[in-house]
Amino acid sequence: MDDVMSGYYVGIEGDLKANENGMLATAGDVGIFLRALNDESVFGEGEQEIYSSIYVYEHGGLVPGYQSLAKYYKVIDAVVVQLINTTDFNGYEWNLSEIIISRIAKILKNEKI
Repeated sequence: MDDVMSGYYVGIEGDLKANENGMLATAGDVGIFLRALNDESVFGEGEQEIYSSIYVYEHGGLVPGYQSLAKYYKVIDAVVVQLINTTDFNGYEWNLSEIIISRIAKILKNEKI
């Protein structure tokens, strides 16, 4: 637990990292898994096409004190992972996260050109 970032939520006293909500993963681990879902290395022959018709392989989630957003951008072959150690359930931080991750992808796209 010493390596886990503390989580905070306005109105809740104390550190939320010991709560049993969600799962623990590093940004690197999330990126590796998300890339594998999108580059067909997780699925057997023909499975990628089936699952891709149903699912979009990205991640977004929040629990008190933590928020994460991860997207794979095929056109630039990049995964962007964003982990935040605070949340609000009014949507302000989530909307801000969506804007930030889009801008990061735009910067990466411009660098690849």
